[in-house]
Amino acid sequence: MDAIAFIPARKGSKGLPGKNKKIFHGKPLIQHTIDQAKDSGVFDKILVSTDDEDILEIAGECEVDSHRRLDELGGDDVQVSEVLYDYFARQTYLHKYLCLLNPTSPLRTADDIAKSSKYIKMKKYQTVVSVQWHDWMGWIGKPSNQGPACTYNVAQRPNRQTRDDFFMENGSIYWCMLDVLIAYGNFIGNPEKAKLYEMSRERSFEIDTPFDWYMAERAYEYLQR
Repeated sequence: MDAIAFIPARKGSKGLPGKNKKIFHGKPLIQHTIDQAKDSGVFDKILVSTDDEDILEIAGECEVDSHRRLDELGGDDVQVSEVLYDYFARQTYLHKYLCLLNPTSPLRTADDIAKSSKYIKMKKYQTVVSVQWHDWMGWIGKPSNQGPACTYNVAQRPNRQTRDDFFMENGSIYWCMLDVLIAYGNFIGNPEKAKLYEMSRERSFEIDTPFDWYMAERAYEYLQR
């Protein structure tokens, strides 16, 4: 389908140093995502973008392409869209479809990738975003500040069972047409033309801290039963 899988895996991480190459159930964390991309069967190219020599070596052992990103694109404040731009600006051939697969989401499946790919080929969608249902009762503002904003009607406080249309991004899968990245400067484009691909909570863990790692390991074990 003329698609590229882009797996960003920087070296630095404040929450869990070296997490992308840390062993998660028998293999480096990033290898779970590489294997899922390969097993999905939908990509013409699988690319790992990193500033870590160890991860470049893992990519080579997995027989996928790699890109040594600039050191200045490895910081905590760098947006992944900047990394994408840096890579694609240097290419002579641009694939029609781009799929961003974060290695910190090891519990997605190859089937999730394959199923979500079907929607990006429909002309009515510019992007596909993986999400999980969430009974979110949110506030905007810092606890130390006065006047936080509530995101629901406090006079008609909703029950959990009625919040069937609330979803949060799980950070696992982002499909977009490459033209969208170029035109909008991000991989979402027009939110009105986005398709939400729902995943279960147990497959939606995103690892950023030691506690996340612990919970993802328990979820992995649960899914193997």
